[in-house]
Amino acid sequence: MKYNHLFLSSILLLTVLACETKPDDKIFTLEGTVNNIPDSTLFYLRDEAGITMDSAYVTEGKLILKSDHTAKRPEKLMLLSMSPEFLYSYFLVENEHVTFKADKSDFPWNIDMKGSQSQDDAEKLNKIEYQRQQLSKKLKTKYGSDDELLTNKLNMLSDSLDTEIVKLIKGNFNSYASLNNFKYHKLSFSAQELSSLYEKLDDELKQTDMGKAVKLQSEFPKPEVGDQYYDYSAINQHGDTLSLSDIHNKYTLLHFSSYACNGSLLSLPELRELHSNYPDDLEIISISTDLDRESWEKHVKRDSVTWNYLWDGKGDYNDAYIKYWQYGTPTYVLISPEKVILENWFGYGEELIKENVTKHLKI
Repeated sequence: MKYNHLFLSSILLLTVLACETKPDDKIFTLEGTVNNIPDSTLFYLRDEAGITMDSAYVTEGKLILKSDHTAKRPEKLMLLSMSPEFLYSYFLVENEHVTFKADKSDFPWNIDMKGSQSQDDAEKLNKIEYQRQQLSKKLKTKYGSDDELLTNKLNMLSDSLDTEIVKLIKGNFNSYASLNNFKYHKLSFSAQELSSLYEKLDDELKQTDMGKAVKLQSEFPKPEVGDQYYDYSAINQHGDTLSLSDIHNKYTLLHFSSYACNGSLLSLPELRELHSNYPDDLEIISISTDLDRESWEKHVKRDSVTWNYLWDGKGDYNDAYIKYWQYGTPTYVLISPEKVILENWFGYGEELIKENVTKHLKI
């Protein structure tokens, strides 16, 4: 399951490290010192589509990653290591020379970085995420023996910190950092409020995928059960363009998915069963949130998807994901033959898909 808090408002912060070399302005360089991370630990530098831009081993506590990154505006990149343990952090950069210093315990939220103005803007948001990380650990230590009480305490903490984050986003909306985090907190905004906030963006931000998403979402209020559906068009795995409005006299189940989403993988047996048992009554439409076309195509092949699987290459900014106010995968929307929303739910639970769908089928 791709859950928003795992990657939620995930921009990294790192401590300053002076650099005596002067890098080529056309090359992006990430140079840092790491503590308590063994030499020969392999780190990857990846873009938001998950494509590796460079990789390097820690050598004598140093790490240098480079790329002929040609971003014309700040982009979200990921620093990642998977062995001997999983470490990650995200940051916003252009073609800049960025330096950092970090201990292993600083990942992912408490790392300082120097050299990126956009990353500096994200510092207050990262501090709140670090606070979430530290307070969650304390709560688990204190209430770990009582699952129900621990869950309640964690939910209260999360709600409180999310409120702080939303307040910061609204107060500094005209920034890459705020727009990047907005998509994880979109349910805290109304369409009318987004329309007003969009007008405060400068022209550069309005032209980004993030800015365009805010505008589109301001034009499509969050759909509730009982509301009319929103149309959407994209190509399927056969290269044909399909629109939701092309589906007639059938129930339609939208399944928002991604290649790396475990919850989507778990949902496949139930989706196959529904697809097989109700071919004349139910149309299943999976919608990919993968940026990379190859990942989407691998998903179709790996999981033998026989129903329509749509992709438009916009990732979390695809039109359907925005119009239906989605915030993670897997998510599901059931639409009646009359194009009215009947169900809307997040996450996979055993038999939940079949339960939510079959109770509406008039068979």
